[in-house]
Amino acid sequence: MKQYFRYFRWLFVLTGIMAFCYGGLCLLHSMRTAPERTNKEGLTKERVFDYGNVLSDEEEEELTSLIAKREKQTGCDIVLVTLNESLKEYAREKEAYVPYQEFVRVYAEEFYDSHAFGYDKPIGDGVLLVDNWFREDDGKIYTWLTAVGKAEDKYTSARTDHLLDEVYRYIEKDPYLAYKAYINGFYHDMTGGGLFTFSLPDWLPAAAAFLSMVSFIVLHWGGKKGEKTVIPSTYITGSPRIYKKEDVFINKIVTRRHIQRSGSGGSGSGGGGRSHGGHHGGGGHSR
Repeated sequence: MKQYFRYFRWLFVLTGIMAFCYGGLCLLHSMRTAPERTNKEGLTKERVFDYGNVLSDEEEEELTSLIAKREKQTGCDIVLVTLNESLKEYAREKEAYVPYQEFVRVYAEEFYDSHAFGYDKPIGDGVLLVDNWFREDDGKIYTWLTAVGKAEDKYTSARTDHLLDEVYRYIEKDPYLAYKAYINGFYHDMTGGGLFTFSLPDWLPAAAAFLSMVSFIVLHWGGKKGEKTVIPSTYITGSPRIYKKEDVFINKIVTRRHIQRSGSGGSGSGGGGRSHGGHHGGGGHSR
């Protein structure tokens, strides 16, 4: 066993160094903080508004604490609102012909603006999720993500859909986990680039293993090559005879078949993407 460890000691050292670097990068990433909040005109310090009564008091406190941490790391206000009421009358008083899937959009934008949310200024950098548990007349439940300022710049249609997909992954079984996924997902999206604000790729461990294997082969190949002591005529006595053998192809047929490729397509999980009728970015899902 000792001989085994002595032989592979360089590999263990390399693996340890890489693990140490990986852990250090993760630590630096988690310690990142944004500049101090400069919006002094916000009308409330509350961030979790559980009007739909889907969370326990303990869950509200834990989400509030997590939001406070993530706001300092992202430089954005992070707001959560749950409802359990029809928004049809409310939304159509403000926008007469707004479709069902955007009732929550109207509510979310008005809620954000009226409370003057924003990390840097009133109606500034931040994000708000409205999850309405009421089933509207069209038979669906709607959720909307509103993004403002630098969050709006970050949240393309694809990124918005991905974040809402993560929320919907847990929403029916455990709303707390769903809203926690919203907060942490937003944090990871907003800190995904720049110095010490990177996302460590999933392929890194596999690449490290491959690099270690290649390094081992290169370093040990030369020392393990044996000398060439056998030649083709070593075990042949007398003069070798070479028999000529040919393969003659009588016919050759090549068959080609065109493979039809289907075009890209598919449907989303409802209304995702940039806001269509509002003045902020964002998108929505339904269930």
